[in-house]
Amino acid sequence: RPAKDDNGRENGANVVARGAVNGLTGVVATDSGAEAERRTVPAAFKDLNKKAYSMGYEKGKELAE
Repeated sequence: RPAKDDNGRENGANVVARGAVNGLTGVVATDSGAEAERRTVPAAFKDLNKKAYSMGYEKGKELAE
C-alpha cells in the first residue's frame, strides 16, 4: 500500500522504508533511528517523518515475527 494512503504524502515513503528496514533487522536502536530522522529534516516535516518512521518500523517488526 502506498505511503500516501497512510501518511498523506508520497515523499514520506523513504522514511517509511528506513523505519521498516530497521524494524526488520534491528540493526539500529529504535530511539537512535527515530532521533536521526528528527535531526535531519526541516521543522515543517518533523511530525510527518516521525509518523512515517514509526509506521514503517512497526510494519517491519510485524513482518519479522
